[in-house]
Amino acid sequence: MKSSTWLPVLEQLATGVLISGSQLGAHLSVSRAAVWQRVEYLKSIGVKIQASDLGYQLIHPVYLPNLSKIQGSLTIQVNLMPEVCSTNTLVLESRTERCLISLYQNQGRGRQGKRWIAAPGHALMFSIGVWIDCGVQDLTGLPIDVGVATCHALNGLGVNARLKWPNDLWVDEQKLAGVLTELQGDQDQTFVAIGIGLNLWPTLGIDASITSIIDASNRIWSDQDTVFLIDALCSAIKDYSERLPSDRIKRYNEVSLLNGREIKVTSGMSQFSGTANGIDEFGRLCILNNGRAEYVSAGDVSVRPQ
Repeated sequence: MKSSTWLPVLEQLATGVLISGSQLGAHLSVSRAAVWQRVEYLKSIGVKIQASDLGYQLIHPVYLPNLSKIQGSLTIQVNLMPEVCSTNTLVLESRTERCLISLYQNQGRGRQGKRWIAAPGHALMFSIGVWIDCGVQDLTGLPIDVGVATCHALNGLGVNARLKWPNDLWVDEQKLAGVLTELQGDQDQTFVAIGIGLNLWPTLGIDASITSIIDASNRIWSDQDTVFLIDALCSAIKDYSERLPSDRIKRYNEVSLLNGREIKVTSGMSQFSGTANGIDEFGRLCILNNGRAEYVSAGDVSVRPQ
């Protein structure tokens, strides 16, 4: 179903009041049967809607970004699209400096090609595209910088988030957000696409290991919060070339979820086990095993429960 069909229904329900099928149909100039189909579609993609003889009502609020409010507080060009395949994919294809926000990604991607899906209004999903005057080979620490900046921004909003290397945001033992960093370029210039998926509200059927902003901090997300987060990430990208490796390591250690914990890392066909011991100047994870240090540049990390 096209977003032009389901979005007007979601916008009406976003007021939070109980609305009858007849009222929705009259407002949208469609039949009650058409309203029912659109509501059922929204429910099928995770939007929590309560239906009764009296009408329809959202079980909890949703976040629908206001483009004019967000753009008015940022210098980077901001675009808002109701539904896309993947914000990172579109930003990479255009190679235009901008921030693309979407309500729903039907082919959302996480790290290592994993699928990432969230219901419209239940997550903040955007990608930032920026050109940087240095080669891909010089940007090994950028994913860490972006993850750390996201973590610090959320901390500033009262969310006790920690960074699970390389760039997942967790609260306690539950995942709150994911960051996807993709690079295209050569030895002199690189186009950087940073994708963010931040859970704002719980989604039906979601894994117990996932949390949300409302669950972690009781905060109802706003456009001001979106501006704050986008601005923090733009600054992290802009300041990358001026950041010393020692500063990167220090900032990572301040927000690390893993330091001092027993972990297992799967990297391709290899597995590494031991105690997490920070990162090196290239952003690689250091694992101590029987007094010997091993360094991993990419992989999936599992943590022994505390």
